Amino acid sequence: MKSAYQKKFGKSCSCHVRHAHKGGLSFAPDAVIILRGVVLGFSLVYMAGEARADSAGEEKRPKTVETERVRVKGTPTPVANQISGVKADYLNKEANLGPLGKVKLEKAPFSVMQTGHDVIENEQLRTMDEAFEYMPSVQLQKYATPSPQMVNRGYQADIVANSRIDGFNVRLGSPYTTEQFQSMTVLNGAAGALYGPESPSGVVDMTLKRPTNKPFFNFNFGYDSNGAPLESFDSSLGRGPVKVRFNYLNQTGQSYVSTSDIWRNLYSGDMDIQLTKRLKLELDAGQYNVGYYGLPGAFAYSGTTSLPDAPDSAVAGYGQNQGGYTASSTFGMEKLFFDISTHWKLKLGGAYDSSTRHIHTITNNLYNAGSNDCVSAGVSGASCYTQTLAASGSNNYDGVWSNYAYLNGDFHTGPITHHINLGTNGYNSTLTQPNFTQKSENLDTAGIYNPVVVPLGYVPKQYGGNHVGSVTQQQAFIFGDSMDIGKQFTVMGQFSESWIFTKNFAKKAPYAQTGNSEANGVFSPSVGFTYHPSNNLNFYFNWGNSIQPGPTASGNVANVGQSLAPVRSWQYEGGVKWTAWKRLQINLDGFSMSRPYAFANPNVTEDGLPVYGYYGAQNDYGIEYQMSGAVGKDISIYGGFTWDHARLTNTGNPLTSNKKVTGVPEWSTDFLLDFHPQVLRGVAFNANIHYVGTRQANVYNTTAAPEYVTLNLGVRYATQLAGHKFVVRGNVDNVTGQNYWDSAFADATDGAAKGASYSAVLGTPRTWRITASVYF
Repeated sequence: MKSAYQKKFGKSCSCHVRHAHKGGLSFAPDAVIILRGVVLGFSLVYMAGEARADSAGEEKRPKTVETERVRVKGTPTPVANQISGVKADYLNKEANLGPLGKVKLEKAPFSVMQTGHDVIENEQLRTMDEAFEYMPSVQLQKYATPSPQMVNRGYQADIVANSRIDGFNVRLGSPYTTEQFQSMTVLNGAAGALYGPESPSGVVDMTLKRPTNKPFFNFNFGYDSNGAPLESFDSSLGRGPVKVRFNYLNQTGQSYVSTSDIWRNLYSGDMDIQLTKRLKLELDAGQYNVGYYGLPGAFAYSGTTSLPDAPDSAVAGYGQNQGGYTASSTFGMEKLFFDISTHWKLKLGGAYDSSTRHIHTITNNLYNAGSNDCVSAGVSGASCYTQTLAASGSNNYDGVWSNYAYLNGDFHTGPITHHINLGTNGYNSTLTQPNFTQKSENLDTAGIYNPVVVPLGYVPKQYGGNHVGSVTQQQAFIFGDSMDIGKQFTVMGQFSESWIFTKNFAKKAPYAQTGNSEANGVFSPSVGFTYHPSNNLNFYFNWGNSIQPGPTASGNVANVGQSLAPVRSWQYEGGVKWTAWKRLQINLDGFSMSRPYAFANPNVTEDGLPVYGYYGAQNDYGIEYQMSGAVGKDISIYGGFTWDHARLTNTGNPLTSNKKVTGVPEWSTDFLLDFHPQVLRGVAFNANIHYVGTRQANVYNTTAAPEYVTLNLGVRYATQLAGHKFVVRGNVDNVTGQNYWDSAFADATDGAAKGASYSAVLGTPRTWRITASVYF
């Protein structure tokens, strides 16, 4: 039977679709930093679009309408099903690889891993640092501050050159939260021919969320151990040519240490404007503010100190409530996409990313059992540490301007199909340092397994303003051609020519320039070959070498804040990719790489501090195995393993030459399983096992951080609540309560004792998270 509405208008009524809740949303009182200009701009454009749509509707609407009673019942929209993550779609399908544009990963002649949206949702990841855990070729050097450094295939990344958001360079040391991102992609190994000058330690690109075709609202309410409630909001608004995505987050409370405090808040907006049929503009802006106090500090030690078994990081005293950091990261970017024709496309844009932070570093200076430091403190039978509180002497403010412009096209020459890319990208990075810092304070000396909580007292501060510590500028011209020869062969040539300019400035007044380095017109080539005998099987090989800007010295070294000269790296890689049943991708590859090695050399000192510089070469070869997707309808899987034979050679010192590289495990693996049988009607279980092998803890290989295994377990329940999708998730990380050293590396933090040129950071103890989400 046709309703009166159908008889009148000739179509079905859409009244059964429940409209968005019109009630107000109450935010926590401590979320006080608002991007007023962005939110106001988004709101005005959106309301203007709505007004035009409403006025158009009024002109077409009949003046008299037959009415009938309609029972309104909410139903979940397809977009709600998609953003909830309950499908557990873990297949790595495609990624945006800079000048190449979107690339199908099953046919790309590179090793690529991607932590996607569904993994982020179902594992309840809170920060983007956590997304690295599922990539066995990646480790993080953690400084107990918001400045981790990525290590990929054993090579330390440059925190700017190797880090990107939507293709723009950003500072990875800035904190980022998962609420504003759709996924994280890491291209393993050297990629200078694609992106310009950078370390051979891969490229991490975090992809922002974009407005969806249909509007939706998502509210999340969570609680993290020990006591940190969370509320967040994600929505997509708009119809027609203007659409807006908005994300909000607030969390305040106590972390896993009883004397700790944390707070986080985020405001971010993303706008898509379809200017014409072929011209699209994307605007993005956001600000993330975070503070952590009372969590364990890093342990600094010398080359003669043995690293003891890791203590329990949940016990109070390894950090103090007066030690920690606050940081604020702000970014803004715009991108213009122009479809010139069906075969030629142009995209260009610019971005600015800045981070302001204030760090009061807790450093635990570690000493051997039976040493004078331990005996004088009354500690016997175990290692001890002296805890120091220091104001950071570096990187108070970081600003990165970045740009890109890419032209992509395809054409035929006989039997060959050419896929051309032509473009440029680059950035300007400025790091500032405080003019003065107050003297560090020794808090107490305690046994490694008997920490002491110190009452709040003197807190060293920075003062006198800031000055520029270093400036790095680089720009690359990029050209490449990927040639399909018939249906089974592809040959790729990719090249970049780059200009690098670095300036360093003195730490003391008048802060004059102390040096600079330049590299003009340096060439970085890469070639690749792919043989695909069938649609689901591909064999590939690539070779390349790349220039990179020199790393910047940080921490407890004589030349802190100074950038080293550019260096070159080399890589060979070959592998096979197989896609089974169109739902499971399996990759296996081998690689060989080499690059000059930089570390704080304890044998080269100034004023009692080691000098950071190039000492020898790092040579790696290894194997990677990766898999992503689904094993049947009820099990999703994501993970793999990496074997990396990393060695330090030609140091000029027999005590350090031909040694294993500090902090790099030979074996590492991570596998995530998600079990969601249909028979359980919305109930699902997930398990993640993470293994990291033994890591040498100094360049002499005389002490090591032992291997460790952690197990994470989770459960979720998805159902309908008043006609809307409702999902509850619970996760427990490190279920067995494993105590372990998360990272050990050849660097030391502010406040480290003279002679301490290494650091080790404790791993996270057993923690839990609960989140309830509703989708409209």
